[in-house]
Amino acid sequence: MVNTNFEHSALEADIQKLSREISQKRNLPENKDFSDKELIKQSIQPIISPNMEARQSQQNQNAVNQILPDYLNNSPSEIKLEVEKLIDQTLHQGIEKTIKDAAKSSAFVLDAFHDVLVDKLHEELQKRKLI
Repeated sequence: MVNTNFEHSALEADIQKLSREISQKRNLPENKDFSDKELIKQSIQPIISPNMEARQSQQNQNAVNQILPDYLNNSPSEIKLEVEKLIDQTLHQGIEKTIKDAAKSSAFVLDAFHDVLVDKLHEELQKRKLI
């Protein structure tokens, strides 16, 4: 099971940065109807997009469809384990380093990691009253 306690120093700066970015995005008129989760997705998308694009161009893939977080229930245990390891790595090494490593995985794993990461960050940012 993945430890969801965000007390690792590598991630603290990322959380503070995300909190500031979310606050800025929330104040934009075009984002007034967005949920906190959508604002988190927007904030980490610039980090994930270049890695996804590089991965997709390497494999000459089509655009990756957005997958709902609950799809992991029917995924093979290897996929779940890989995503759990990436989430755990995020706690120790931060978001950007882990996303670079996740980009070496399949686009499916990268997308799953993104979905789970958004949920975990949303939960943590709410707990800290940063969003």
